[in-house]
Amino acid sequence: MPNVPTVSYEAMFLFPQGATADLKGAVEHIKDILTRNGATIIALKKWGDRPLAYPIDKQKRGLYILCYFSVTTDKLGTIERNFNLSEQIIRQLIVRADHLTLEEMQAAEGQADLLIEANLRAESAPAPAAAAAPAAAAPNA
Repeated sequence: MPNVPTVSYEAMFLFPQGATADLKGAVEHIKDILTRNGATIIALKKWGDRPLAYPIDKQKRGLYILCYFSVTTDKLGTIERNFNLSEQIIRQLIVRADHLTLEEMQAAEGQADLLIEANLRAESAPAPAAAAAPAAAAPNA
């Protein structure tokens, strides 16, 4: 088997605005696809919740997540296909990160901040409504 080079990539993922409520789920979705395909995540960070230049899938705002990862070049096509087929992600762009050093990519690390924000959002989210009214007991016959 020939030697397949490992290359670093920079990826930007666009989620619908509703993903801010389930930030942890959005991050886990990215991590799952990357790790399932043998990628090593270098840095992952929330880039922001911003208005879109034009509506995409009826969305006017979106959540951007920036990710740096390394993977062998033969796996990139599968990773891109998985992200394109994902129903959670509106758009994605993956480019080689040859212009950055490993230290510069690691400096963008924000997973700890993402986890803190995700936990805060989960705590402040309203709990699912319990049964509207307790079921009436059946009368004794």
